[in-house]
Amino acid sequence: MRNPKDTAVSGFHFFKKLMPMMGAKDELRWEDFVQDYSAGIVPYGDFCDHVSGSWQMRDDPHFLFLKYEDMKKDLLSAVKTIVTFLEVDLDESTVKGIAEASTFNNMKPVLDNSTFPIRRHIARKGIVGDWKNYFSTEDSKAFDAWCEKKLGGTGLTFHCTKSNI
Repeated sequence: MRNPKDTAVSGFHFFKKLMPMMGAKDELRWEDFVQDYSAGIVPYGDFCDHVSGSWQMRDDPHFLFLKYEDMKKDLLSAVKTIVTFLEVDLDESTVKGIAEASTFNNMKPVLDNSTFPIRRHIARKGIVGDWKNYFSTEDSKAFDAWCEKKLGGTGLTFHCTKSNI
């Protein structure tokens, strides 16, 4: 899972590049997209509904819930968590190699040069907090209220937002 504001910005850029590939003629505008996003009327549906379903499964031993921001902060620990979850036996050198290969800077060139055109649009910046460059103060407050309404009381918190749900 990723912070919903950064997810919205990422989705905006992805769909902005994807739409012309699908034959769309109109330019996607951020102002329209952010409104549609918080209304849940974007491809792949409502963000809060999606993460809520995953969050409810967080204690299921067959399900692993990770946050993008935690992986960005400490990728090696995240890889170790995944290795433990998968119950595989890997030596420290292999785990470190997986973590290094999984960095944004190492994955982006592979995606950018993919033979599948859609994959070339998946990786953009790979940073945390880019939403601050897109959301107006008004949009940010409305987005926080939307997240609070949909996810308040669940215990799910997000990094890099004004408030935690």
